[in-house]
Amino acid sequence: MRALAIPLLAWVAAAVPQYEPTPFGHILSHCIHQVPNGAESRERPDGSTEVVAPNGEESIIPKCDTNGGRDPVLLRNHAPAHVGGLPADYDGWLQYTALNVTRLGLQGGFDSFTNIMSVPDEPKRPAQILYFFPGLQDIDWIPKVDPEPTEPVFDIIQPVLQYSRGGLFSRGAWALKSWYVTVNSGALYSEPVSVEAGDSILCNMTRTGPTSWVIMGTLKSDPTKTAVQKANNKRLKLQPWAYNTLECYGCNGCDTYPKKPITFTENKLYQAGKLLDIPSGTWALNPKPAKKLECSEATHVAENGDTTISFQSASLLV
Repeated sequence: MRALAIPLLAWVAAAVPQYEPTPFGHILSHCIHQVPNGAESRERPDGSTEVVAPNGEESIIPKCDTNGGRDPVLLRNHAPAHVGGLPADYDGWLQYTALNVTRLGLQGGFDSFTNIMSVPDEPKRPAQILYFFPGLQDIDWIPKVDPEPTEPVFDIIQPVLQYSRGGLFSRGAWALKSWYVTVNSGALYSEPVSVEAGDSILCNMTRTGPTSWVIMGTLKSDPTKTAVQKANNKRLKLQPWAYNTLECYGCNGCDTYPKKPITFTENKLYQAGKLLDIPSGTWALNPKPAKKLECSEATHVAENGDTTISFQSASLLV
């Protein structure tokens, strides 16, 4: 019996799916892929993704292996406790703004979303990972709130500012990546660009063809430093949902946030090459709110659309 215990335990461990937190919820670890900065990805008929690097080198990312459909690509909100260990209710999208084209009296989707995202001070204690981003989606799906979207309907494109634990004895660091998340190949992200507190990021998601987009973030202090990837997928035909978001995994009190709020300014949305008029009050604030908040997290949208997300108690801001 003792000789059989180790292989049996190894088999049980291997059978438990592993998930990692991304800017769009917990995704199967083996379905998260880094692509070269500037790479272009294209969905193939079999569900795999062809990636072409700027130097012309091609690679294939297989369709995400879900163990015959038994393992969801995106961890469900009410998944059994043994499935990867569901995180605490506090994790997820803790503050966000949302806007659908229909709120503007329009049909179809947005063709471009640009803004300027600030880079706050470094948190005193790093969380597992802290994300800030603007994003465009084809459907209104929020991690840990909604059930897993039905394949093949879902995508999000997003330039992402993230702060995470560094290596051994390291406090952590800000980094900028371009993300593209689907329920076919999972999540694709560009190589990271280092970012310093006090800088700002020019964010740009713009249609380049009927089903293709460029997703990029550029440092305002040095425009040569850009995190970018290009995506081509039939489900990218319509992107009618826009967001500005704070998302965290492993946050625990105010020390795991910056002291300064983050801002998303000069929010500009376009359709058919036309800059859209966004009336005051059009952005919805946390329409599917987090169940639990620990640090007075709050969102404010000015009359001109500038968004501020804060996460410090009033006593700490004095």
